Amino acid sequence: MRKLCAALILLAACGGGGGGGGDDTGDGDGGSGGPDANPPLAVCVLSCAGPADCATGNPGTILDADNYSCDDGRCVWLGCNSTTECTTTYSSADYVCEEAFDSGTPTCWPTCATVDDCILANPLYDADNYECSGGKCHWLGCNSTTECTDALHSADYRCHQRLGVTTPICWPTCTTAADCATTSAPYDADNYACDDGLCLYTGCNSTTECTALGADYVCN
Repeated sequence: MRKLCAALILLAACGGGGGGGGDDTGDGDGGSGGPDANPPLAVCVLSCAGPADCATGNPGTILDADNYSCDDGRCVWLGCNSTTECTTTYSSADYVCEEAFDSGTPTCWPTCATVDDCILANPLYDADNYECSGGKCHWLGCNSTTECTDALHSADYRCHQRLGVTTPICWPTCTTAADCATTSAPYDADNYACDDGLCLYTGCNSTTECTALGADYVCN
């Protein structure tokens, strides 16, 4: 199940548009701000009348009703509640629920005795991309653009640290905003800017855009 964890990291690096560009909200292992930090973006979120409307996972996992709050009609994920939830979600005993590495939210972390317990056969997830700290695998980011292009099988990525995020990640490159776009309405060309040759997600523009993801999504 460590492959699933790695896939989530890769998704964060590639962006919220299904691979079309970067989500610059600073989620994951990033820091809490800096001179380049941007205010929160308007993003597509599930609407709700109560936490049960937010649940997408099986009971006992990190995505059932007790992992959410419904704030002003919007779903907010609160994190994992216990290590048992993590081991159930990933079908593995090798996870722990903790708030660590400036995550800001209790999160499921792969456990380790050495860095070798964290690695995958992938240039972005091998030994030089991790540390084993406090018994938990901590992904340190990409080390070079070559890692990004080799791992993602595309020359259209650059390893870069930006926007107050302390972890360098793989950003899609661009000449114009159209290079960042996908066919999904919240992630097409009018939701991106091409900033210094890198895709910058500028947020959703309307709830109408977000309903492309599902009728219960709103731009918030």
